Amino acid sequence: MADPYRDSLVGELETNRSVMEDVASEQTPGFGSGASGYLKSQLDRMGIPEDERAGIGQNIYDFARKSRFIESSDNPMAEPSTSTAKGYYQFTDPSVSTAFNRYRNTTGDSEWGGLNLNPQEWSEDESDMMFLANMFGQSGSDDYMKAIGGGDRDAMKGAYSLYHHTDPDEATYKRMEEYF
Repeated sequence: MADPYRDSLVGELETNRSVMEDVASEQTPGFGSGASGYLKSQLDRMGIPEDERAGIGQNIYDFARKSRFIESSDNPMAEPSTSTAKGYYQFTDPSVSTAFNRYRNTTGDSEWGGLNLNPQEWSEDESDMMFLANMFGQSGSDDYMKAIGGGDRDAMKGAYSLYHHTDPDEATYKRMEEYF
């Protein structure tokens, strides 16, 4: 015999589960577990409520991916002959330790975590985590990262040129226009 009360509860549960799955999929920025955890810690630090994060992670993920394409055409083995830059995000030898220090300063993690010093040997998740740590770990970057989280393309250009590349040339500006 059908139980209308039970059927109503089951229907409500299925609706809630569907809504929660939709929300969870919107909040998953596409990063691996390390970068996702790092991003969550920074959004927590900045006081951004959980219920306002649906598109933020995806927009920051989009910014990171576009930065990778500008820097290395998404090639982890990219290595120009004119500098020590390497990996997806083209960290130079001196900037590797800077990114590690920014990671430690923003997480309180005093360990290197066994991460290799060569960006070409970092996984995608490790590369993304170091990129995020480098971005979030710089004074003044929070406002840019909030704007990027909101989908602001001009903020992407500004943050990239101020906090990642720092000395863009004509070719870099052209790639920025193409990707951002």
